Amino acid sequence: MYSPNKIIINTITTYGQSLLALILSLFSTRWVLDSLGVVDLGLFGVVGSIIFLANFVNTAMSIGVARFYAFSVGRGNILTEEDAIEDLKKWFNTALSIHMLLPLILVIVGWPLGEYAVLNWLTIPGERLEACLTVFRISLLMAVVSVISVPFTSMYSAHQYISELSFFAILQTILTFVCAWLLSFVEGDRLIFYASSMASISAFISAVQIYRAVIKFKACRLKRSYLYDRKYLKNLFSFVGWKIFTASCTTFRDQGCIVITNLYFGPVVNAAYSVAGRVSYQANALSAAMTNAFQPALTSVEGNGDRSSMLSMAMQASKFGTFLILFFVTPIMVEMDNILEIWLINPPDYAGMLCRWMLAILVLDKMTSGAMLAVNAHGKVAVYDPVQGLLILLSVPLMYLFISLKYGAHSIGYALFISMLLYCVARLVFGKYLVKLSFGLWIKQIAIPIFIILFSNMLIGLIIVKNIEVGFLRICLNIVIISISTMIIGWFILLNKTEKDYLINIISNKFNLIKLK
Repeated sequence: MYSPNKIIINTITTYGQSLLALILSLFSTRWVLDSLGVVDLGLFGVVGSIIFLANFVNTAMSIGVARFYAFSVGRGNILTEEDAIEDLKKWFNTALSIHMLLPLILVIVGWPLGEYAVLNWLTIPGERLEACLTVFRISLLMAVVSVISVPFTSMYSAHQYISELSFFAILQTILTFVCAWLLSFVEGDRLIFYASSMASISAFISAVQIYRAVIKFKACRLKRSYLYDRKYLKNLFSFVGWKIFTASCTTFRDQGCIVITNLYFGPVVNAAYSVAGRVSYQANALSAAMTNAFQPALTSVEGNGDRSSMLSMAMQASKFGTFLILFFVTPIMVEMDNILEIWLINPPDYAGMLCRWMLAILVLDKMTSGAMLAVNAHGKVAVYDPVQGLLILLSVPLMYLFISLKYGAHSIGYALFISMLLYCVARLVFGKYLVKLSFGLWIKQIAIPIFIILFSNMLIGLIIVKNIEVGFLRICLNIVIISISTMIIGWFILLNKTEKDYLINIISNKFNLIKLK
């Protein structure tokens, strides 16, 4: 059932967890680099990437399992309590049956292939070969544990216990931070110690999550007659298969852009592209808190048969998700060159330009994220995902075209932005076709207000840039003034009366509670 309070709590906790992870990673990354050195850190990343395919499939399976769990939870409102539990138990056993087979395949096939790759394909110093083999085996173990935990951890998302998942993520972040600090005191092979520590932390967190899920959720019970149910398996794989296709297109787009950039512009622009990708990733990690909080709620409401409420929530996800990122995206876009010089001292050429393109793409993505959530909740993705995947992949030929037209390094930004624009328009078209999402309402409630806020903030930021000397204080001033501007303009043109009244009630209730204390 739709619970605004739960969504707000889930958003705040997930946002806080992402922010904490971002802050701690700034320190832990430096400690790990200093302790391991460039060579060992590079080897850790390369060897770990061998099991990328396993993690890739596992991520897609997690999305599918969580979707069908949440849909079943929503249907529970129109079924008897006993039937609702049995339906969810069937989905759990279906997911469990798959995730008992995947680790076996991973070990039987992945182990010998991975070791062969380490010994024959990768460029590894001879004295580090045994250590790298050990790291690969540890990484494979981490992947197995991650696969096994999916049927249990997805149950938290389905029941909208996102805040509890955030608690586990915070615990894992803190343990990882401590491990990075301890690394400098280790005698012996630090690479193996680091890999073993990461695996131990992951296994510990997964074990606690599984134990809690078995106790907390009645559906987390093994029932042999529910294993390998053809109907449930077919529905799950039809959804997951298309998600894997879309994710594959995203991966090929990313790798293709890197290769083309390297071929035509060399390592300097590659470095700029890498910096832009890192900035976009961190910004998206913070804003993803809203998406993670809304997805299970939308799916549950759709499972309950309440399409109008689901569409209303989809609009709110787009509205609040975009509103949330404007607080930090706008001042970063205005002060990008200043920020890069303070952060990197000597940033690569074109880094500022590519970062601005990446952030503009992120805004587009968030403006239409509600349509994506609505389509996922609906579940009919057999046409949606292939089209979306191909539109993402369109970036690669577009980049080649713009390079041929002599647009230089700007070709990267043009290609990625046009591809994302078409991708977002397709989201809205599919949203209208599949779930009757109103395009006119999206223009009125989201597109126009967001562009007004964005234009106003950019204008304010540029006025500050023109009149105040460059430096850290100017960055802080831009962040404060643009944040205030975003709140004021957003209150008057973005939020409707119902949303304003709801926020006022929350604030007044909290204020009264403080006064009583």
